[in-house]
Amino acid sequence: MTRASVRETAWEGIPALVLENGLVSVTVVAAMGGHVASLMDARADRELLWRNPRLAPRLAPYGAWFDDWWTGGWDEIFPGGDLSTLHGERLPYMGELWCLPWAASSSVAAGGAAAWVTTVAHGNIAPARFTRTLELRAGEATLRMSYRIENLDVRPLPFTWGIHPAFTVTAEHRIDLPPNEGMEVGVASDPLLGVAGQRYAWPSLPVPSPADPDAVRDASTLLGREAGVFGGHWATKLSDGWLALTDTAARRGVAIVFDREVFPHAWLWQVFGGWRGHQLLALEPWTSRPQDIDGALAAGQARELAPGHTLETSVALVLHEGLARVSGVEWRGDSPAVW
Repeated sequence: MTRASVRETAWEGIPALVLENGLVSVTVVAAMGGHVASLMDARADRELLWRNPRLAPRLAPYGAWFDDWWTGGWDEIFPGGDLSTLHGERLPYMGELWCLPWAASSSVAAGGAAAWVTTVAHGNIAPARFTRTLELRAGEATLRMSYRIENLDVRPLPFTWGIHPAFTVTAEHRIDLPPNEGMEVGVASDPLLGVAGQRYAWPSLPVPSPADPDAVRDASTLLGREAGVFGGHWATKLSDGWLALTDTAARRGVAIVFDREVFPHAWLWQVFGGWRGHQLLALEPWTSRPQDIDGALAAGQARELAPGHTLETSVALVLHEGLARVSGVEWRGDSPAVW
């Protein structure tokens, strides 16, 4: 059994830590907003996270426009997504953690039974401490994430929070969700991905046309880059806390497992050539809908921490193989199982 370990490296010239166990390899760039730059399925030597092929990674100045600095990978969107204000101050687009340096530390258990990378960020406008610990255990193809958000203010802290991993995909990939009748199209560049405000039961997305007014598209199947479209769909009535992505040709994939009480919503950001010519899929658990603090407050959807209070939760990212689709995920003892 390969041991879990942590090593120092440089990613595109920026100091980074690599957490690995022979099954999974994770590269964390703390100075770049705690950015997870790489998530490798080591057994298949496959990179799972999308990388912007036209943008060289560099440290973003505070307040930069996220889209113009985004190199792909995985970021934490906090204390608000989209354009938000907090206590009367305008937050950077997609929150402020991604454009702030984080502190990092690492440790390894005796004999390499497990290894951890802990990154900590303090908000600039948001008086908050955000701690994320990534853990790999020997012999497990599971990345465990432990989160702790602390309100350091004397006032309540309203916020929205989304975990934002962007994955490399092809038309042979598929999305799987637990049964969910609360799908809603948030944005779509083309009727092929629905119309903003449209509601449907997963995965049957009505896409009527003059030629076929009863046409329905299977939203779990992805499109190729040649489609030239993009869209974002909300899953608002998840019956369980998981999302999955599978390469049906390779029969390999990943499932994200989370506490549905903390993340009752999921955002499926689908880009098939229609946004800046890219091809990617982001599967994002969210605490709130909409993503911006102001809109979430108006909708009664924002989370709030009282002064001195904390929110703690755990998330797992499970690599699976041998499946063409995911029907379910459950915890069996201390480990998640995918089938």
